[in-house]
Amino acid sequence: MVSSPAYALETYDNYLKVLHTFTGLYIWEYLTTFGFEWNIYTGKRPWRWSYIPYIATRLLCLTSLIVLVVGNNLKRPFNCEAWLRSTVITAWTAGSGSTILLLLRAVAIWSLDRRVVVFTTLAWLSGFSAALFAMSRGHSGWSPLIQACSLIKISTADYRWSMLTGFVVNVILLGTMIVGVIHKRLDTRLWKLLYYQGLFWISAAIFTEVPGVVMPFLNINDPWNMMFQFPLRMSRSLSHFRD
Repeated sequence: MVSSPAYALETYDNYLKVLHTFTGLYIWEYLTTFGFEWNIYTGKRPWRWSYIPYIATRLLCLTSLIVLVVGNNLKRPFNCEAWLRSTVITAWTAGSGSTILLLLRAVAIWSLDRRVVVFTTLAWLSGFSAALFAMSRGHSGWSPLIQACSLIKISTADYRWSMLTGFVVNVILLGTMIVGVIHKRLDTRLWKLLYYQGLFWISAAIFTEVPGVVMPFLNINDPWNMMFQFPLRMSRSLSHFRD
């Protein structure tokens, strides 16, 4: 890990810019697509239980970003431990929720095939277990250097195996969807739609999740380790949450 104070301040400043940019983009995306949820709330769209993870995941993702922005802009000491727990729990739960949405799509494409249901459920459980492990890790304290909360006793690199597990689970579920679409081919137009949507999701996973997984393994410093998590969340919003 690079520990130069000057370099740490420079990368933290870049981290804040990325955080603010992608939080703004996510809020814009959330508000412009809120009509879907509004139709659910007002009864214009028939209720389905699968809307629960959809609505909850979007809210948790929004909450985690807002908590991060607020915490990183308070330039006086506050309860860093509570802030860390709020951030980690909302972020990792949102990640598990977005994976549930992929699982539901994969199972639907395979027409509730029991083997696929068992396989995808086990995959999701492994990712959720990794998320629970990540939620239990670390403590936070005030850093006079960056004038913000910082991890103590561990670094963000300690989350790398949980991040890798989540990425692998997403790729498995996305691959299951694509194989199912190719295997079924029930309707030409439907097949093309699902096929190209699946290609988009896999491309989004590769181009945005891979840097977010690789950086903690390189472990340059904490800002670099976390910087690519925000494009990752934005890509999930643009792909996993689409109805």
